[in-house]
Amino acid sequence: MKKGYLLPLLLLFTSAFITISAEQESIRKAQADKLTSDVPKTGTWVEQASGFATASRGISHLVTVNENAAWATAYNGLSTSTYIVEFTRTTNAGQLWTASGITGYASGWGTSMIHAVSASKAWIPVFNTTAGGGRILYTSDGGTTWNNQTTAAFAAPAGFPNIVHFWDENVGFCQGDPNGGYFELYTTTNGGTTWNRVPSANIPAPSAADEYGVVGYYSVVGNTIWFSTNKGRLFKSTDQGLNWTVTTTPIGNNQFKIQFKDQNYGIAYVPTNSTPYKTTDGGLTWTTYIPAGPFYSNHYTYVPGTPNSWVSTGAATGVSGASYSFDGGVSWVDFVGTSGTQFLGVDFYDAVTGWAGGFNTSSTVGGMRKYVGNLVPVELTSFKGMQTGNNIQLEWITATEVNNFGFEIERKISSTEVQSDWIVVGFKQGFGTTAEQKSYSFTDNIGDVSANAISYRLKQIDYDGKFAYSQVVEIDNILPLEFKLLQNYPNPFNPSTLIKYQLPDENFVSLKVYNLLGQEVKSLVNQVQKPGVHSVQLNASELASGIYIALIKVGEGKFSQSIKLNLLK
Repeated sequence: MKKGYLLPLLLLFTSAFITISAEQESIRKAQADKLTSDVPKTGTWVEQASGFATASRGISHLVTVNENAAWATAYNGLSTSTYIVEFTRTTNAGQLWTASGITGYASGWGTSMIHAVSASKAWIPVFNTTAGGGRILYTSDGGTTWNNQTTAAFAAPAGFPNIVHFWDENVGFCQGDPNGGYFELYTTTNGGTTWNRVPSANIPAPSAADEYGVVGYYSVVGNTIWFSTNKGRLFKSTDQGLNWTVTTTPIGNNQFKIQFKDQNYGIAYVPTNSTPYKTTDGGLTWTTYIPAGPFYSNHYTYVPGTPNSWVSTGAATGVSGASYSFDGGVSWVDFVGTSGTQFLGVDFYDAVTGWAGGFNTSSTVGGMRKYVGNLVPVELTSFKGMQTGNNIQLEWITATEVNNFGFEIERKISSTEVQSDWIVVGFKQGFGTTAEQKSYSFTDNIGDVSANAISYRLKQIDYDGKFAYSQVVEIDNILPLEFKLLQNYPNPFNPSTLIKYQLPDENFVSLKVYNLLGQEVKSLVNQVQKPGVHSVQLNASELASGIYIALIKVGEGKFSQSIKLNLLK
């Protein structure tokens, strides 16, 4: 065969500890105790039996219809050159998958993919492995019987159907390799009872005599369709397949997979050289990129209805597993416990409903995995902070929330002397699960804080106790609002101690140390200084034990304050 499956894919911290109220803490702990779960924050995969009687049936293509119904086609995992026409279906969320072959196609035929619009109606493109040619098979009774929709000819020897897709029970298209000098594309408005071939004038001509499409390599968003060819070209229709344009990508003479999130953003992957590309203009231009983390290439898909969640699967030696991305495929993280496990075709209906295929060991063991979780993160669209007087006002907005108990607000202070740890300074209750935008605010009093900069972050906590941190927001150049001389630390001390003071504006500063007789024993500061938090080290190694007085004077009678120093040798 000339082609086939490419198989086995903000902000402020202070020295004053401000804690969550006892009432808030008791609520949080009670919720966490009541709703404990072993499911990781991003979900897990539960094994199901795909139902195939023969072992090592691998799932080549999946389509999820709704939260209960899904269909899949299989290939022979023991001999990929031995083609089969077998499918499986569930109508009860995977509790039972019922697998079967199709009468009349037991040998000499292979499947390209499968598409379904309900638990009862589905279409499969099949190809003849010896004579060439192909067919679109259709079932309206859940796979009990299949009929050849003959008006989609795909005549031998050149005919080869790669793709079939339906928007509803009536409107659909199918795509095959060039036949008669141009790509064999059909559209239908009656469920495939009548397929009408798209005229050659509506389709760009093949770039070479050996250009062809690839089984299952396509993507649909709304009325827009894309399919790729082995010459690195991307065909596109914006009217459900009636008219087409083509773009030559930088991929070269290679087959490539494509998946689009919307009309603009998509990801392409070249299996022969393991190179991913992305587009932000609907496929007109493509750039290579290096994903961070485990991006698996057996299959990958956008999760419908999410801000930008994707899932990838892999089954090849050394690169098996399943991973997710919340940022459009830029960075990837393994689902817990999946690395090293073979995952094949994958498809999602929404953020909480999806399946991924594998290999079965019998009709009752393995071959399918159901996703349990939610791939809509608590999505922060903004997080900012601003100093107003003695307060830092924090504000953040979420676009979506799933299972969100709330946010702990953490802060960290930075100064020339101190780099503190993160501490919790407050808590804000979340909205649980919502697709609506929500706004939050929190006011942090920093009157007793001595810092050059303050950092904040949010710890988003689920009801099951799982959590994730936001980005860090930093507020620099924290300015004190009043003159103040802070108590030295340590105190008592021997022989050195640190004295801090804060200036709200530029002034001449005098800081001196006196004994109890009023005699000056040390002059620490005697100069003009800029606003901010300052510190000075007192070394009293030559002084005797006892009580001393540190006295600060600012400007011409503008401010003065003293503290007691206890030198204990």
